[in-house]
Amino acid sequence: MQLLIVILALVLSSQTNARESAIEAVDTKNLRVCADPSNLPFSNENGEGFENDIAELLGKKLEIPVVYEYFPQVIGYVRNTLNKKKCDIIIGITAGNDLVLNTVPYMRWSYGMIYLKDNGIEVDRPNHPQLADLSLGVQAGTPPTFVLQRYNLMGRVRPYNLTFDPRKAVIGESMIEDLIDGLVDVVFMSGPIAVYYLTKKGLSNNDYTFIPLETTDQGWGRMDYYTTMGVRDGETDWKKKLNRFIKENQKEIDSILAKHNIPTLSLRPGKRKKSDSTTDALIKGRAPVK
Repeated sequence: MQLLIVILALVLSSQTNARESAIEAVDTKNLRVCADPSNLPFSNENGEGFENDIAELLGKKLEIPVVYEYFPQVIGYVRNTLNKKKCDIIIGITAGNDLVLNTVPYMRWSYGMIYLKDNGIEVDRPNHPQLADLSLGVQAGTPPTFVLQRYNLMGRVRPYNLTFDPRKAVIGESMIEDLIDGLVDVVFMSGPIAVYYLTKKGLSNNDYTFIPLETTDQGWGRMDYYTTMGVRDGETDWKKKLNRFIKENQKEIDSILAKHNIPTLSLRPGKRKKSDSTTDALIKGRAPVK
């Protein structure tokens, strides 16, 4: 019995020391941010992304300078930055990512349908009959492909590669260029990325229509996502501090997102739709009604 108590004490001591060492890994004199050096509208090494602005706001509130550890957001990003303790926070990462400890979300975004105005397109939903007669652009392997498959629209698709070398081409920019040039009529892509490249090409929201794709309870795929901050597993005190920052400064964060023209959805969505014509068609794999 006495031996069991000693072993239990050692285990508890080990867990406490591990937690304390994790907390001590956070630099209290600098806000050390993990970031991609060339991934607008999110971040870049010139500080032009919305994640850069949120980091600056956080540094201001904590009254410490912001320093960066830049690394491309490819496979191994978390392992080579946050987990190696080269930095202490990822400003933007999808909620539920099991590689990090997520904070509360500060943004919700979605994939969507984008087309230019004044070209006769009247599409307002993914089961609109006009889609059967249009040229559609989508990046292979992304969630919207599931919608297009359900509606038997893959024959109308101009596909774009999921992986690419950003030194040679950026797929999001190529999709928007093809939309402007008329090679495709409608593109299905990430809202933040689409609007960034539309703005970069000199278009305003008066020139295009963006229709967020809806997530339902009927199993046709998730189309909207929550963005959180990410820290190392075990750093619960640091997470709590960031949660408090987000809750107290959500309006300022929203202003930053608006400044960068990031299309966002409400952080508190209503009940998911369970039965409507769009959902029924998706579940049954029905083609658009002509």
